[in-house]
Amino acid sequence: MNIWDFQTRLTNRLLVWSALSVAISALTIFSTSPFLRGLGIQFFVWGVIDSAIAFFGARASAKKRLKMQGQASAESEAKESRWLENILWVNTGLDVLYILGGGWLIQTWGADDLLWRGHGLGVVIQGGFLFVFDFYHAFLLRTRRIDLGVG
Repeated sequence: MNIWDFQTRLTNRLLVWSALSVAISALTIFSTSPFLRGLGIQFFVWGVIDSAIAFFGARASAKKRLKMQGQASAESEAKESRWLENILWVNTGLDVLYILGGGWLIQTWGADDLLWRGHGLGVVIQGGFLFVFDFYHAFLLRTRRIDLGVG
């Protein structure tokens, strides 16, 4: 599988997650429970943001793929792979901050307020998913390059 196919799979997986997030939000955002409303709002917001990231990522990848079409080489593919892997590692670090921020919301504003507790848990769940997602895909890229013998 080349880097362009990998990026397509990655963005498609992120789109599936964002669609699930929005679908879950539709079930919870109008709940009478403040906790579920907070959770639903977070799932909706993160779902929209993730779908935008997937959409613009897919567009950028398609443009690069088209640009490189005539000059596809192992070197250009390795360069693109390194670039994407670095982005994913940075995102993995940011995901840890999202999880910690959600935990902070739960323990502070959410201590006495169910709406904020729902917001906090929503951030923890979304950040946790993205941590696994980004780490997994960065790890795949790293091991793939090692297997191919390119740095």
